[in-house]
Amino acid sequence: ALRSFAAVLRGELRAQRLAPLTWGLGLGSMTALMAGIWPSIEGSMQELMKNYPPSLKQAFGITELATVEQYVDAEMLSLIIPLALAFFVIRRMAAAIAGAEEQGHLDALLSLPLSRGVLVAGALTATAITLVEILAVIWALTWLTGTIAGTDISAVILGRGLVNVWPLAMAFGGLAVLAAGVLHRSAVVTAIAAGTLVAMYVIDLVGKLADPLEPARAISAFRYYGSAIQNGLDVSHVCGLTLVALVLAAVGAVLFERRDVL
Repeated sequence: ALRSFAAVLRGELRAQRLAPLTWGLGLGSMTALMAGIWPSIEGSMQELMKNYPPSLKQAFGITELATVEQYVDAEMLSLIIPLALAFFVIRRMAAAIAGAEEQGHLDALLSLPLSRGVLVAGALTATAITLVEILAVIWALTWLTGTIAGTDISAVILGRGLVNVWPLAMAFGGLAVLAAGVLHRSAVVTAIAAGTLVAMYVIDLVGKLADPLEPARAISAFRYYGSAIQNGLDVSHVCGLTLVALVLAAVGAVLFERRDVL
């Protein structure tokens, strides 16, 4: 089983080898731009925050915009990066299971001494590693640009904001595995997991804006994402989302073992 896992891991890492460049450079360039322009807009941001409605500050987790890290958090880490990277993980897991089935690759793989559970574990592990690489590229580009621009950007504070994205994205990867354990089409798996991703973001946002709906935030993964830059890493939430990812993936693997491959 260990050899099979290593083989799947190598194959998936090879398939995802360009992702740190395509996803990392794309998102990293946008985030680096936010850091680079901070010195030219710092003064106006302070004035803008004074007139910003308190409800919207709360909705987007913006307590203040006094540092470059807080600006990057508000512009990129509150929405764009977590949604984009969660979608990346969803797509990779859907492709590894339902996508391989649609293309006829899964029959060839499963004709080898390879269990479906090992296939899921290898694909999930490879995607988790690739996600770390993407986040590292974003961190490096942003920190380097912020340093060159003279923003006094903190590598540690920026790093913890990006680390916080990993368990959230992996939780939705686990959801994609669960869907692929039942469904045969990659597009349907992606639609369900991505639709849940967007719905949970909306639920969390509406819960912040409307007090009567605040309890509904408990069912949203974004409730446990928060802002690591503003408030520090919440280890319990990081561990909780990681556990959710593992449990969903494990259940999905069991369902995948029991269903027919078309």
